[in-house]
Amino acid sequence: MTADAQFATLDQVDGSRAPNPFSSTKPLISPVSGLANDYLNLFNELVMMLEQLPHMPELIEDLLAWRPVTYKEYFERSQLPGRHSALAAYDRVSPDFKRRFEAYVAELDTIAVAAVASVRLQYRTGSPQNIDRLAGTCARAGEKMRAILYKASRLVNYARLSDD
Repeated sequence: MTADAQFATLDQVDGSRAPNPFSSTKPLISPVSGLANDYLNLFNELVMMLEQLPHMPELIEDLLAWRPVTYKEYFERSQLPGRHSALAAYDRVSPDFKRRFEAYVAELDTIAVAAVASVRLQYRTGSPQNIDRLAGTCARAGEKMRAILYKASRLVNYARLSDD
């Protein structure tokens, strides 16, 4: 029996194959927390857009189109293999752990919405002095979001709140 055949099993929820432990792809759901790190990519992408916007103004439309999306909404809309498993696992996460995770998400949403609104306002006024102001807004928002993303990622991947 090949390694692929030995480790190929059907996912109970969506019928997709379980991850092959010998492949380079990682499982969608962290076995430690029961959460999928892929959700945090929404925020990572926004941070990258914010940080690049002062040098790449063509990102403005994508940045201004950003809206908060809950964990469940993300996976309900997703085309990722294992999305149904991610939704089912989220329902099984302990309420205390889920509250901690959702508190990070709420912080990220607050900063993100404020940053997008500030960028929108600065682009509307369009004066040359706003370029430095825009760069500062984007840098500060990106820095704040990165700090929270670090904590949220540690929670998702290692079930840890602190840096120890």
